[in-house]
Amino acid sequence: MPENIITSLTDVTPLWVTEVLTNSGALQQGAVTAFEIAHGRGNWSANARLTVAYTSEAQGTLPQHLFLKLVNADLDVEFFGSSEVTYYTRDYVDVPDAPLIRCYAAAYSAELRRYHLLLDDVSATHVSAAEKAPSLEYGLALAEGLAALHAHWWGAGRLAEAHAPIHPPDHLRRFTQVAEPGLPYILEYFSTSLKSHWPEMLQTFFARHPQAMIARTQNPEGFTLIHGDVGQNNILGVC
Repeated sequence: MPENIITSLTDVTPLWVTEVLTNSGALQQGAVTAFEIAHGRGNWSANARLTVAYTSEAQGTLPQHLFLKLVNADLDVEFFGSSEVTYYTRDYVDVPDAPLIRCYAAAYSAELRRYHLLLDDVSATHVSAAEKAPSLEYGLALAEGLAALHAHWWGAGRLAEAHAPIHPPDHLRRFTQVAEPGLPYILEYFSTSLKSHWPEMLQTFFARHPQAMIARTQNPEGFTLIHGDVGQNNILGVC
């Protein structure tokens, strides 16, 4: 088992947190003596919030609250891999004031198909977008934040530097084929709430959209790295 992958909360010790914070520059002197853990779960992960205590001589930024995310990516879905680790460790590390939570440690194991992230815990100051009332000001702030990230890898040349070529047709077809078997169940489950034209529209979408996406990739202009799942539960806002 790769030594640098945390697969269980039992693997997390004061020594490990000390090493991580020291390597990140957040702890310049002293050590972590203990931490309290509050357990949680996400859709694909186990997570925990750590409240950290330090030795009296500790110096540095000394984060008091950390968020540890442990992910089992072994879901037989080939595009669920190391992208979140790369997101924090490579994609935007040199973007000034990138609108991202600070990451202290991240590692992925292709062998285990697991990864972990250790981030600032901002739950005391931020909420998910789902909990914020929509407003023009907040919408513009979200647009500015995404634009700052998207501009960094804009264009085919920059994507080549990131070793992230535009997806080939087979990949795009597989992407839609993952979702298509669920369509009959969606139509049945929401049969009483869907407007009359929606079932045909959704069926037309799956019939035509894959080829439309493939055609779009023939022009490499206007592509960049994206989050991939920018939903209301994956964006934070100040309380």
